[in-house]
Amino acid sequence: MWSERARSRIPLLLATLFFGLAGCSDDGPSGPSGTDYDPLSTEQALENLQQQLDDDSDVLLSLGLVGPALAAEGGALSVVIPSRFDEPVGPTAAQVAYDWVLSGASAEPIFPVNLLGKTFEWSWDLGRYAVTERTEPPAPANGVQFILYAMNPLTHQPTESLEEIGFLHLTDESDAAATRLGVYAESGGVPLVEYVIEVSYALLGEDVSVTLEATGYLSDGTTQLDFDLSQTATINTTTEMIALDVTYQLAVGQEASVTLNINGEFGFVMEGSPETATVTLTAHHGSDHVELTATLSSDNTLDGVINYNGAPAIFIGGTEADPVFTKADESPLTPADIEALSDFFEMIGDIFEFAEHIFEAFGGGVMV
Repeated sequence: MWSERARSRIPLLLATLFFGLAGCSDDGPSGPSGTDYDPLSTEQALENLQQQLDDDSDVLLSLGLVGPALAAEGGALSVVIPSRFDEPVGPTAAQVAYDWVLSGASAEPIFPVNLLGKTFEWSWDLGRYAVTERTEPPAPANGVQFILYAMNPLTHQPTESLEEIGFLHLTDESDAAATRLGVYAESGGVPLVEYVIEVSYALLGEDVSVTLEATGYLSDGTTQLDFDLSQTATINTTTEMIALDVTYQLAVGQEASVTLNINGEFGFVMEGSPETATVTLTAHHGSDHVELTATLSSDNTLDGVINYNGAPAIFIGGTEADPVFTKADESPLTPADIEALSDFFEMIGDIFEFAEHIFEAFGGGVMV
């Protein structure tokens, strides 16, 4: 759902915080109170979770190729959610969604009949996955199958040898209440990913609310990453604004977890930053937890804090163009603080990258 790779996909507010923090020096301003916050230990504690968010895995890279292949075969389902927070949304998006819901299209089958039970293999001629007549392993009767290959992390395409490593099944699990897409992949008989994407709609007068959720797990065969991803866009046709609510929860076992929430209002037409936005990132490791909360107001001022086990550790202030970070114990940020916290912010970008791959079967969750 984001428009560029790596950190450039971080929404504007998070990018502002990330680069503002990276620009701090060890003679920065001071804060009002003390704490035992250690950003480096937090970074190390979440290392296992961070590794599971690595978007160079064969399965995640393969999921990134599903949407274009389905679109080329007329089987893609797109959802109205902003593709970037610092660019305008097409002014007709709300009406398209509204008309779609009124027509009952949201209850239609995900795949056209001609694709059911078909297998997609990689085509070098087309530079994408394409439907073939392959029958083994069998594709699901209520969906499609993609053959998985060892992937080149630089090109984000299969290696030239086309080394098969498993298969990916996409199945239509919809009912009258919601559209649901089942996603399952395995390699050598070992499940690698299993989750369900659900999209639902609600009419709110002349406005429409679109909710996209994905719940399940990703595994490398040893470590399992559980996730619950939810994003809701409420489109106001009168004010030409989109109210967005994003909540991403990820966990590795009982030891490490991260929850990211973003609320904001974004314009249809005018380019630039969101009108308002609030970001909350909570990281748990054992009994320790770190919570970042930051708000961007309509006048572009920032107000936020990083709490460690309930106590303030670092305060965030200033403006969007000139963020200010101050430690609560009245000491300056050290180079180690800056490096560790920058990695902490960078993890937010990895979470978005991960979510985009997970939603890729729905065109990345992007219509506009």
